[in-house]
Amino acid sequence: MARSSSRTARSYPSKVDTWFFVLIAIVAGAMFIGMGVSVAKEGWLRVFQGAFVVFGVIGFLVWIVIGTNYTLEGRNLVVRSGPFTWRIAIDQITSIEKATLFARARSSPALSMDRLVITYGNNKRLMISPADKEKFLADLRARQKSSA
Repeated sequence: MARSSSRTARSYPSKVDTWFFVLIAIVAGAMFIGMGVSVAKEGWLRVFQGAFVVFGVIGFLVWIVIGTNYTLEGRNLVVRSGPFTWRIAIDQITSIEKATLFARARSSPALSMDRLVITYGNNKRLMISPADKEKFLADLRARQKSSA
């Protein structure tokens, strides 16, 4: 079974915490309030200009929410978060640990504070938050064993 899982791609979506949706709502609300103030002071032309910015930012945040996943493709872990992509060779992974409280606050392609820290290559680190950590880790370990 380990061999067949090492050949197929399997994707794991990110766990998404409520705080991320609250952040999107706050950002959108602040931007819409700013557009309202702009209408009152400068007229409708500024609203149309501002709408491009507002919907661009909201679209970017939605892209990150929808597009954050972790895919095991053959011998690689491919981490995607919106327009950003990291490709990590599975045999270069040296450790996977639960993130400490301090590390959780750092920026990463993880939409939850329930994070795993992957150490790979020359002491590089990346935090992820697969929704089903146990399945993700079991699949990753199976792929690591099949390469050994």
